[in-house]
Amino acid sequence: MKNNIAYQAELSYPVFEIKNHKDYFEYCKLVERIDELLKLTGMDLHFADEYVSRASACNSESGGSTVSPKQLRRMTQTAIQAYRCTLLGILIGKSYREQSILIAESLLLQRFCMVARICGEIKVPTKSTLQRYANFFDEGFIRDQVALLNRHAFDQSNHFGLCDPLEAQDVFVDATCMKARIHFPVDWVLIKDCALTILKAILVIRKHGLKHRIKSPELFISELNASCMSMASLSRQSVKKRKAAFRRLKKLARIIRTHGRRYADLLMAFREESTDLSEAEAECILKRMEKMLGLLPEAVVQAHARIIKGVQVENEDKLISVYHENINVIKRGKAGGQVEFGNMLFIAEQAEGIIVDWNLYRADVKEVQATKESVSRMTEELELDIASLTGDRGCQSARNDKLLAEKGIYSGLCPRNPLECAERMQEDKFRRLQKRRGQTEGRIGIIKNTILDGSLYEREIEGKQLKIGWAILVHNLWCLARLPTEEKKLGKAA
Repeated sequence: MKNNIAYQAELSYPVFEIKNHKDYFEYCKLVERIDELLKLTGMDLHFADEYVSRASACNSESGGSTVSPKQLRRMTQTAIQAYRCTLLGILIGKSYREQSILIAESLLLQRFCMVARICGEIKVPTKSTLQRYANFFDEGFIRDQVALLNRHAFDQSNHFGLCDPLEAQDVFVDATCMKARIHFPVDWVLIKDCALTILKAILVIRKHGLKHRIKSPELFISELNASCMSMASLSRQSVKKRKAAFRRLKKLARIIRTHGRRYADLLMAFREESTDLSEAEAECILKRMEKMLGLLPEAVVQAHARIIKGVQVENEDKLISVYHENINVIKRGKAGGQVEFGNMLFIAEQAEGIIVDWNLYRADVKEVQATKESVSRMTEELELDIASLTGDRGCQSARNDKLLAEKGIYSGLCPRNPLECAERMQEDKFRRLQKRRGQTEGRIGIIKNTILDGSLYEREIEGKQLKIGWAILVHNLWCLARLPTEEKKLGKAA
């Protein structure tokens, strides 16, 4: 650690024991075991150490004084609470508001989040504080946390007291699509999204005192809705009527964009004199308006090309959502849909289900390339001693087989050629690894649908990558906490 930090948790009452309630008993044991793992690894203290270092560096750059012991303790306490509260929020799968209420009413969760105490008032973080906690660090630091946890788990000294020590010799890889929370990207609906957001921003500006000569924004919203209903009703009608309706929508969008540009300029020039908005509030409104003012012409051009000209737009050039960034069109041919909209998540797990590597890609990447990059990360950066790598047909290629051979790793990648696949299935080791590979699909389902909520709500790719990193960390802690320990085995034997 860079700083000499020490943290002593407050004294608190023990958790009340509830008789004859198996589910609650297992829930308490899970939370207490995760708390024990955090104390054994010191991961929350590493988090606090990094937080204090960054805060001290920012204080020095701004010309402030050195951090006092009292400030050091307060920052350490804040960082540990932030770390544990963020872990808990993803573990229980609740919103920030619900999580804050649960911590306030549960002594078990108060002890886990280090806010419980015997004397004095208990300060439970509010929903806004919990949201701020979740964005303390970037995805790179969470990767370091996962690597630290895995090193302790794979250490042959059995630091966690498990019945069977873990190892990362057999690795299984697979990919999935993390869907974005968007509607189906219909071209003219994207125009409506941009125009409606601009009109709502104008309404907020007018509400706070800044008005300009314009027809009532509510009338514009009514006209916009009428134009969109006309486009929807003419989807199966003649092409000529549909083009006429689209031209009316395009003309209305141009007028709305002109008014939006004017109101944005007026807000920048006369915020202090004509409104009661603070600088931060005005900046938030302007950021939203500038984004929509820039995307509206792009949405109009894309819709014009498809509706008026009848020209197909390439996936790389499509505007899929005006709210979410870096969304890709992923063709996977699944039963639930031939096409998915989101980002590809590639994971690598070991035999017991501990995830050793992952990546949420910004651009559309093939599984073959993702497999190659994952092997390089695991062998070079994480320095894992891998004996075999197993994946489905999407991960296999001649180059990947050659790469694994060069690194001395047994290739369990399923061949694309059916005859070659049938031939390799005669090998006992290959058949055993392929049979185990089916569990990786279940691992993906646990991460997507249990730890996360089936999709990512964040709009920027950096926020999505950070959320995935926290989910992987929580998943590995959850897996390790459920593994049998030597103490439990001795108790059963007695």
